[in-house]
Amino acid sequence: MFIHPTAIVDARVCLNDSLTIGPFCQVEAGVVLGQNVVVDGHVILKKGTRLEDGVHVHNFACIGGDPQIKNLNGVFNSGVRIDTRTIIREGVTIHRASEADGMTTIGSDCLLMAYSHVGHDCRVGNGCTLANNVLLAGCVQVEDFVFLSGGSMVHQFVTLGESALVSGNAVITMHVPPFVTALERNQLKNLNVIGLRRRGFSTEEVTDVKACYRYVFGHDNLAFQRKAQEALRIALPKTSKGRQFLEFFVKDKSDRGFVSPLSQSRAR
Repeated sequence: MFIHPTAIVDARVCLNDSLTIGPFCQVEAGVVLGQNVVVDGHVILKKGTRLEDGVHVHNFACIGGDPQIKNLNGVFNSGVRIDTRTIIREGVTIHRASEADGMTTIGSDCLLMAYSHVGHDCRVGNGCTLANNVLLAGCVQVEDFVFLSGGSMVHQFVTLGESALVSGNAVITMHVPPFVTALERNQLKNLNVIGLRRRGFSTEEVTDVKACYRYVFGHDNLAFQRKAQEALRIALPKTSKGRQFLEFFVKDKSDRGFVSPLSQSRAR
């Protein structure tokens, strides 16, 4: 264990022998630190923060700060949980949940690059990457293996489906289905085929997702939810991945709508 003499660590924090805390850090009471956690200099860990084994937090990050909400009404017993082996780079901010006993969560094996922000009540899945200056508003749901490119912004209550790719500086205010590439303002480019193959999707799975994608988006209308329901009814998907793509549209969500292909989004 190494704790720099300039670090301020509350005496009630349980410390373990594999912990490293750098200079000028502040660790409040109620913080939980797993094995082999590394906290670089000038990091602030607020009450209710939990870092699981192997998490590395780089300089000047602040985790567990209050939600940026007016009239918070005294919710103090919420927190942030960051799962195993996730890396938090310089200047990242992650805010605690806005409801009592709630948690803002980051999954395992994620990379949050410099100065990205995760708002209150967000849930980020496993294997996700948030590039520099990505901004997630409150209550955003990011499913596994999503990649958000630099400077992209996501509106509150939006869901990003598994293995979606969001291009740099995109503005996303609508739900993004699994396995697709989104860009600019709520525009859908195509399937993230390269990302799927890198993840080891079989040819059958990729072909199936392509067929489902064409069924939903290959018509000159915006009734994506209805088309997905039709595809499920006629048993179009041949694999679990195709079914996952279609079910994203029919699950109960907020009324934010879905990103749409370029020609259709311009028609709105």
